[in-house]
Amino acid sequence: MWRRIDGASLRRASVLVLGGAVVGLGVNVARPSGVPFRGFEVPAVCSAAAEPVAPVVEMEPREASSLCGRACVIFADTRPEARFTEGHVADAVHLPCDATAQGADVAMRRLDHKQTIIVYGDSSDDGRAVAETLRRFGLQGDLRVLRGGFAAWEREGLACVSGPCRDCTVAGSKAPPP
Repeated sequence: MWRRIDGASLRRASVLVLGGAVVGLGVNVARPSGVPFRGFEVPAVCSAAAEPVAPVVEMEPREASSLCGRACVIFADTRPEARFTEGHVADAVHLPCDATAQGADVAMRRLDHKQTIIVYGDSSDDGRAVAETLRRFGLQGDLRVLRGGFAAWEREGLACVSGPCRDCTVAGSKAPPP
């Protein structure tokens, strides 16, 4: 019933297991979406479970577009990086819902000095969830959600840009900008 395992078979099995582990780790490191082995952070939660301190107001895309370019206003895009790259409100910052705690801290520092923050996602609900999370994290000021999300902005034919995300560091996969 039990067979004896000779030394050569045991060595071959060990080499196969170790070789497979090395190849697997190498593939993980090479993939942009690989699992980080150090510095892992639990993503920030974007849910509307708790009541925010101050209300988050929805605004129409045309009304929001009149605020573009003002120094005290910032647009925050909550969609995944690929969607942001396809097109976003001009000068918007990337603020994905799956940001790590470190990424959320970086984003909070960038948003905290603005008087008005307009958050948007694919829909009003996406933007609202992130806006309410920001409020729970202590963000003060005038916090708004773009009614209808980016799709409504596009339907109105308002200013948008596309291209690589220069600050898609909020998710925690890259170092924060200086």
